[in-house]
Amino acid sequence: MSRSAAPPPRHAGPPGPTASGGGAPTGGHRPEPGTPAAGTPVTGAPAPRPSDGPRPPAPVPAPSSGPIRPPDGSTGLPTYTLANRLADWRRARADGRAGLPSGSSGTPTLEELAQDFLARSHRERLRLDVELAPLLETEAALGVRITETAEAWRRAEERVASWPALLESDQLGLRRGGESLTADDVVRARRAREYEALRRPMVEEVTRLQRAGAAAREELARVRAAIRAREVVGATRVRRIHAQAMARISAYERHLVRHHPRRDAIGPWLVAQHPRIPGWVFDAETGGSPSSGSPEES
Repeated sequence: MSRSAAPPPRHAGPPGPTASGGGAPTGGHRPEPGTPAAGTPVTGAPAPRPSDGPRPPAPVPAPSSGPIRPPDGSTGLPTYTLANRLADWRRARADGRAGLPSGSSGTPTLEELAQDFLARSHRERLRLDVELAPLLETEAALGVRITETAEAWRRAEERVASWPALLESDQLGLRRGGESLTADDVVRARRAREYEALRRPMVEEVTRLQRAGAAAREELARVRAAIRAREVVGATRVRRIHAQAMARISAYERHLVRHHPRRDAIGPWLVAQHPRIPGWVFDAETGGSPSSGSPEES
């Protein structure tokens, strides 16, 4: 009894595997061009990247042009956390029940908060001095350069003024050896070229000094603008520190007044202990010279 042939598969699959050695696919079916089986990349597919060879270095990111940050990367501003707020309320209740303040002496808590603000404002002043030190040196050097350039330009102008733009007729007609038979116009042209060759470097020196002075003044303006910007940033940071310190003092004083026997009558005693903004902050905000001021309180 003969065995019947196997039925054909229901779904025809892709052509069979290729012969060993990378030959053409078996079965007599040639793959269409543009397919992976044909060995050519499909249109629109990304080209394969070589696995060997060094890769190009990644581009270096440009420096940020954001606000001026402190050197250590921290904000430098106090954070009024919930733990600090609860501690201030607790100390305010204790000071109020103890009858503090009882005069102009104030309370230990207010003194501590005022000293903390003073320490932070001093720290901001020192940070500002460190940032301004190279800029102030550059400003001083540019001032000296501008003064010296102006003096050199004045001397060069005097030298050029002593040399008239054109020679006199007798000087233009001056003949030298070998020019006895030369035409007069040729001699005059030679004397004019020789004179211009001597005078031109002095005129160019005046122009060079003018450009150098203008460039130095432009650089000085940029340096002063940078100094001004850093001073304003430092003053703004101290203003923020003072605002946060006053917010903490306000939370403390509200609870202190509620528990103090004299209530609102202690207001003048509390104001006397409020921290004051340093004087150099006002100078920076009004365009003064805080770089030479004192970080003491005003």
